[in-house]
Order: sequence, then structure tokens, then C-alpha cells
Amino acid sequence: MTWTLVRGGHVFAPEDRGVADLLILDGRIAAVGSNLPAPTGIGEGEVLDATGRIILPGLIDGHIHVMGASGLGGPTTRSTDLQIDRIVAVGVTSVVSPLGADSLSRTIPALLARAAALEAEGISAYCYTGGWKHPVPTLTGDPQADVAFVDRIVGVKVAISEALAPACSLDDLCRLAHAAYTGGRLAGKGAVLHTHIGDQPEGLAPLQEVHRRTGIPANRLVATHTNRNPHLWQQALEYARTGGSIDLTGMQRPETGHQHAIRPSKAILEALAAGVPAARLTLSSDSGAAYPRLDAAGREAGQYMAGPESLLQSMRELVRDGLTWGEAVAFGTRHVADLLGLHRKGRIGVGAEADLVFLTGAGDVDRVYARGRLLVEGGKPILRGPFEGHHPA
Repeated sequence: MTWTLVRGGHVFAPEDRGVADLLILDGRIAAVGSNLPAPTGIGEGEVLDATGRIILPGLIDGHIHVMGASGLGGPTTRSTDLQIDRIVAVGVTSVVSPLGADSLSRTIPALLARAAALEAEGISAYCYTGGWKHPVPTLTGDPQADVAFVDRIVGVKVAISEALAPACSLDDLCRLAHAAYTGGRLAGKGAVLHTHIGDQPEGLAPLQEVHRRTGIPANRLVATHTNRNPHLWQQALEYARTGGSIDLTGMQRPETGHQHAIRPSKAILEALAAGVPAARLTLSSDSGAAYPRLDAAGREAGQYMAGPESLLQSMRELVRDGLTWGEAVAFGTRHVADLLGLHRKGRIGVGAEADLVFLTGAGDVDRVYARGRLLVEGGKPILRGPFEGHHPA
């Protein structure tokens, strides 16, 4: 049995707990309070002084391509596996990964294998079944069975209003929503239909119709990439006001080549001002995909594979614009955990897994723990994937 006693950090759980101590015992939070005593007689441990540090729950990236994505520009645009050091370096301790536009050469078995590798390396990894094909790709041949019987699968991914994805009829969409919702109920999970919304004019209207036809709760029908253009964003605001769940994409911002996108921090503030309940909003990165590299004149000059840096970037922007760290971090922690039924994630409290991010006063990552294991120290990852940096002997 191992323990760590963290003293004197400013804890956002995400609610503001003020300056407090944390006791981590065998990978979970055992106590939160003032002047906690160091354990005695229960194994090895350390006392860590966190004075001047901001302590947040580990970030949950609810839409990240851990084995790469893209490929729509030809074979040289296929991104590779996203390595664990890039994930944890920016405070992400849990990932939820779908297939992307290439749901042909990339498969659900391969995605599950990649997630299992990340879990073995030290973080928590979940997946969506489904993808950009019709019928949707699965492990078992039945998306409901995937959700019901594969612990790591937390929902079904589908793409709508997207010129590059196969057309999905309303009947098909209703069946996939039923597969996610009922499969999740059978398994005791908070499973969702995770819906990529493209730029086509109908936007998320098909998702609203699914809710009307099926009666499946709208918060189980998640619309993602909702800040990609102003028309879709207005639809998303109305959808969220009436109970739907909307996910904003950190990488969709003008400087990443999405000229019509609304910056996610701006969109969140607009949603709150419009009366959208904060719990209906989540924030993910869509990283692991290829993005255009722009030169000083704004012209495309190649591509790069994005990491999940945009999550913390968006949270810093929200804090700069007046939210507390607790309010800002909730969009990438507690709200995601509550949506997906990850009850020991996304919060700092007794019994929760010890997924923690320590920030400096300037908002830079200092330390990261996942299930109580130190993965980042002094802002530098101390954990790397087994093949990273390998060269012939």
C-alpha cells in the first residue's frame, strides 16, 4: 500500500475547496481537508508541498483519436498513434476515442487494442463503436451488443450532415440511438449516441427528430463539433436549452484553418449567457487528427498531428474571461464524467480515482497524476510509450 499526502494546494474539485490537503491512498482519494495527518503503519509514502499550486481533476478528453485519424488527403495524410506523453503533458488522464473519417482501414478491434495499450501505460481509455460507414463498423456485428458487453465501449459514433460520410436515414439514426441507449441500460452504463455534425445545412436537425420520434432523452444524444459554424451553433444553443448535450471542439478555431468556427471559450460564455445549463456543455479536443500548418500569411504549409493542448488552452481563455478555474475545468472533467457515467472520474473527492493536475499560478502544467501514479513532474512527462524514440541498436 502506498500513499501521498499533498499539502496546501488550492483545490478545485471542480467546486472551489480553497487551500486544502489531499490524501492519496492506493490510487484513490482517501481524504480532503485541512491539516490532514500523515498516515502511519500502512506502507510507504511521501508528503508533498503544493503551496502556490492549483489542483484540478485530471482532464477527460471525450473526443480524441488515439490511433490517429484523417487520411482524406491521401496516404501521406494518415496520422499515427497519439503517444501517451503528448496526452498527459497537458493534463489529460482519461480519453474517449472514436473512429474518424477513415473507418475503412481503421477498425473497432484496432481502436480497442490501442485503448488497451494506453490503459496499460497508465491512463484510462474508453471508446465509441461505430464510425463513418453504413452500416457502422462494430466489434460483434451489432452496435448494441458492443455497448452492452464491452466494458470499454461507452457509446455509438455516427456522422450526419457531413458530405464525406455516407447518408444516414432517420430510421437508421433512430436504430443507432436505440442501440446506444438500450445497450447502455442493459450494461448499467451512461452510454450515448455520439454524433459528428458536419457543415451541411440541416445541421443537427436529424438528431432533434430522433429525440422526437424515439423519446430517448436528449441528453443521451450528443452533438459534437457544434462550434464549427454560426448556423450550427445557433441550432446547438436551442438544442441544449431543451435538454440536449452539446460538445465543443477545442481544435475548431480560426487559427487552425476553421475559418467560420466560433472559438470554444467564446461559445461556452455565449451558451451560459443564453441560459444553457452548464452541465449540458462538454469540451473535447478532436486531437490525433491531421490539421493544416499555416504560414505567417495564413496559407497552408503542410500538416501536423494535433495533440490535446486545446483543452487546457480553452480553459485558460475562460479563466482570463472571468470564470473560476473550477467553472472552467468542469467542461472537461465533471460534465464529461457525469454524461458517460464515469462516477470515479472528473472530480476530487473521497473514493474518486486520484487523477490530478497541478498547475502553476500562471496556469502551466506542473504535475499530473493518473490513478495516483505520477506521470508528469516539473512540467515534463516522465512516462513515455514503449516504442517512442526507439532507434536501431
